[in-house]
Amino acid sequence: MTESVAIALTTLPSREEADRLAADAVAAGLAACAQVDGPVRSHYVWEGKVESEDEFRVTFKFAATKGAALEAWVHARHPYAVPQWLAFAADHASPAYRAWVLGVR
Repeated sequence: MTESVAIALTTLPSREEADRLAADAVAAGLAACAQVDGPVRSHYVWEGKVESEDEFRVTFKFAATKGAALEAWVHARHPYAVPQWLAFAADHASPAYRAWVLGVR
């Protein structure tokens, strides 16, 4: 089976923290690309109370084989007690894009 491309999402409380996490993950060779967007408005329940905050989403694109290392790395640097971490395989990536993502070391 050939190596696949994966995508993961997390959110952070500020653009500065999101930009730093995104840039550092790419510099560490854990992600080929990390995009920051937002603010997005999040509505959630925390410790029994309904909350809402502006957050900044980071989308990572990476070789699936790096997924566990990227997850551990993000969690070790994340300011939230329970960071969002949603990771999934890209069902399809164009051959050139896939080759680029997998070629980043």
